[in-house]
Order: sequence, then C-alpha cells, then structure tokens
Amino acid sequence: MAERLDDIKGMRSLDPSGLLDQLNAFPDQLEWSRGKAMPDLSGASKVVICGIGGSAIAGDVLIDLLSPSISMPLLVSRDVVLPGFADQDTLVIVASYSGNTAESLDQYHDAMRRGCRVAAVTSGGKLEELAIKNSQPMVKVPGGNQPRASLGYLLGSLALVLQRAGLGKLHDELLASVPSLRSFLDTLAPDVPSTRNQAKRIAKAMSGRVPAIYAPRSVRSVALRWQGQVNENAKMVAFSGEIPEMDHNQLVGWLEGGTGCMCRPVLLMPSEMRPTVRRMAEVTLQMLNERGLDPVFVTLPGDDLLKNVLQGIALGDMASYYLAVLKGVDPAPVTPIKEFKARISQ
Repeated sequence: MAERLDDIKGMRSLDPSGLLDQLNAFPDQLEWSRGKAMPDLSGASKVVICGIGGSAIAGDVLIDLLSPSISMPLLVSRDVVLPGFADQDTLVIVASYSGNTAESLDQYHDAMRRGCRVAAVTSGGKLEELAIKNSQPMVKVPGGNQPRASLGYLLGSLALVLQRAGLGKLHDELLASVPSLRSFLDTLAPDVPSTRNQAKRIAKAMSGRVPAIYAPRSVRSVALRWQGQVNENAKMVAFSGEIPEMDHNQLVGWLEGGTGCMCRPVLLMPSEMRPTVRRMAEVTLQMLNERGLDPVFVTLPGDDLLKNVLQGIALGDMASYYLAVLKGVDPAPVTPIKEFKARISQ
C-alpha cells in the first residue's frame, strides 16, 4: 500500500479531473475572499445559514469557531423550511455552490415569505438570479469545482457575511491563518513519502474498514467533514459522532458488539479541551484499546482552535484522497448523488 501512495504518476492517472489540485487550493480559496465587497448587515438578532452537503459544512465550521465568543443565536439549517423562530429580525444566509440546490432554494423562498433579511453565497444558478432580482447582498464565488472541493470559497465568503453582520472578526482571522495552512498542506503532498506523511498513514489505518470518526463538540465539524470526504472521495461507508455523546450510547455497541466487525473508531482530539471532556476522551480511548478495537487516535494539528479546525480539515481531505488511491478509484465522481438528483426532479 505504501508503494501505491508514493506512486505520483499512478495517483494522477486515477484523478483525471484534478480533484487533488482543488483540495490543495483550500488556502488559496480562503484568500480569494480578501477585499470582496459586502454591505453592512448589522441589526439582526439571530442568524440562520441554509445549505446542504458540501455547501453546509462551511456553516458548521463557522459555528464551531464562533460559538465560544458570540451571544447571538447562530445555526445551520439543512431542512427545506426555516426554524419556526425565523422572522424579520433574522438574517438568513443561503449557501448553495451550484445555486440550484432544491433544499436551499426552498428555504430561500420560505425566508422571503417570512420577511427575513436574506444574503446569498453561490457560484450562479437560480440562487444568483433570485438574489439579483431582489437586490440582496451576494458573494458570487468561482464555479467549476465539486462543491466539497470549494470549501475555502464558501468558508471565506460566509465568514465575510457574518463579520459584516457583526459576528466577530473571524473573516480577518481566517485570512491571517492562510500561511500556516498552506505550510501544513505542503507536509501532506503526494511527493512526501508515507513515512513522513500523516495523511497517508491515516489513510492506511482506515483502509478496508468502516471508519467511525469522533470528535469533541468544539470541533465536531471536523469529524463531519472527514466523514463526508471519506464517503464521497473514497466511495466508502463512514460515520461520525461526538464525544461525550457517544459515551452514552455508541460506546456500548463498540465494547459489546464491536469485536470482529469491519468498523474502526477514529478519535480526533483538539489541542484544548475542557477538563471534563478531556477526561472523557481519555477514558473512551482507554476502553476502546482495552477491548482490542485498535482506535486511530489523531491529535489535530495546530496550537489553537482555528488551526485545529482548518488544518484538521486539510488532513482529513488528503487522507480521504489517499484512501481513494488505495482503492484504485477516481475520487471525483459522485454518481449516486447525480442519480438521486435526477430522480427527484422527475
């Protein structure tokens, strides 16, 4: 397996659409939002980010990063209708990379019916048309990528909208983090051998198994991102969950039913945790090891929450890509999703 991961020519042959380059462009995509115009959006009492799939994960990331410091309610809605509290004092940010996502468009129309304030982040499609027609603030990001490979565009743009709405200075902080993120990604590049490449080692540890990826609530978006990338890039079943929630249900399944199954727990740990959560994570790891379940333990790179999240996402993205290489599959196509969308449109 190590030889396959270090065969750069063979790796490129599996990836004719260049998904690897799109994943490696994560820092550049964040940088793209620098200097983009956005009017003052202050005055809302609550914010809802609407999206699904690759367009929603950016909202999850922002909530993880902003939750410790904001007093305003902020949530991600993956539904077709807004939460009942959404009203004229709510800023609704509709994020759809394609601009044609059915769920996001339904929520857009729901926001309009309720008189909410609306902003949009998209590369085009019907959402762009609606935002222009209704003179609503919009960030139009570059198109042509897979939505999941456009996280930097979506993350930077949503952070800009939130900053203009008065929710901290996270957009500025994201831009300041770009150099360290770029340097970290260099350590995960295909030309870095498996012996020194953390993403390749993690891919080998998850290969042939069903990863169940857990993280404390403070970085739950990282575990969710890892799951989605393993699902879509490596074409593998994977699940995600939170510590300590899993200690009150899934732990029983692992300890009393996990031996001999094809699943493997993966624990992602940030550099900082509250003492109670840290102790719970340590005991969880101990119990999994004692039962011979061989958990993959990953200390998220970086020395603060922002670096943990951004570099942790980059690590998972590259690990999922190397998993696809180990399987010998093209990481880019998502044929079942296309089939699903075609069927619901009939």
